Amino acid sequence: MRVRTALTAFAALAAVGLGGLSATAPAVAAPGAATQVSAVQAADGLDIHRGKFMTLSGCQTAGQQGIDRGHWDRYQCAEGNMWPWTWNLWTNR
Repeated sequence: MRVRTALTAFAALAAVGLGGLSATAPAVAAPGAATQVSAVQAADGLDIHRGKFMTLSGCQTAGQQGIDRGHWDRYQCAEGNMWPWTWNLWTNR
């Protein structure tokens, strides 16, 4: 019984921890503006880092939501250099 309780508690903590990774960046983006490039190849004017995402679609969704809300005009989802399974959201303002 203790093992089941401990595993349930661990699973709950893991779910909260993983959910917090994508919530660190404001949700905003522009339609059709997303590109897949390395972080080293940042586009001109996209110099504000908004956060890291575990999936490309999560990064693109956040980028588009920012555009929809008027927070920025353009965004870029760049693949992480150190951790290639992460995506970095860069915006112009």
